[in-house]
Amino acid sequence: LHRAPNTCVYMLSCLVLTAGCWQGAPWPTLRPIGTIETCFTEKFATPRQGAVVPDALARLKLDTLEDGVDARAALDGLEAYSHVWLVWAAHLNGHAAARAKVQAPHLRGGRTGVFATRSPFRQNPLGLSLVQLRGIQGDTVLLSGVDLVSGTPVIDLKPYIPAYDAPAPGSTCRTADWVDPPSLPVRFTPEATAALERLRPAASKSHTPGLLDAASLRSTLEQSLAADPRPLYRWRRDGGDGAEYSVRVDGVRVLATICDAAVTVQRLAIDDEDCDTTTSV
Repeated sequence: LHRAPNTCVYMLSCLVLTAGCWQGAPWPTLRPIGTIETCFTEKFATPRQGAVVPDALARLKLDTLEDGVDARAALDGLEAYSHVWLVWAAHLNGHAAARAKVQAPHLRGGRTGVFATRSPFRQNPLGLSLVQLRGIQGDTVLLSGVDLVSGTPVIDLKPYIPAYDAPAPGSTCRTADWVDPPSLPVRFTPEATAALERLRPAASKSHTPGLLDAASLRSTLEQSLAADPRPLYRWRRDGGDGAEYSVRVDGVRVLATICDAAVTVQRLAIDDEDCDTTTSV
């Protein structure tokens, strides 16, 4: 999923800046400041919003800044803030999006205007995430509450300032009634719980460095699965009655049964192993 920096620059120049200029002035080519490493290595079960997975950890290394821009100097002072905005490119869309209406997953087949959603399938496939800043190590920013697939190119980060970014005191905020459905209860079978304790140390030593310990991995799985990650086509095919899904998070492959009423985590294995074999549970 990781894209080379020059590929990201080309993609952004093609998808975002096709006009070439703005009000007569040349528009510079956008260049990612880095690619993010998260505990989500595939699109399925990557949360649609970071607020639903506060325990999901990530690292953003500023390794593609313009020549001559020192990452450590650019990050100076950011440690004073608790949260930051990430502006990122939806690099895994797979096809162009030129529709006025989209099918939001929580609408279960209903359509609404693309600008009434946060769908990544839009004219300029850019996303915006509010995440928690956990620390800074040299040229790397440590984050949590992240809703991005590992390898996503990040275009910019900005500090979150409540006095400016939150609505004015006394303002009335409203959202569409379909946006925030009730969470699904999530349970782990005894076998899955035991496997989590055994597999977490092994996964952290595998070819995929683990970001999460066993407790954080469990809470991240619970938070992600409670938000019902099923895409619309799977929900339609399975009829809402429940089916087994494979979820990959932080080097661990999870098999879970998801239905409209609840989620049950059945088995876990180190990624690239078979959850159905006798050596994993």
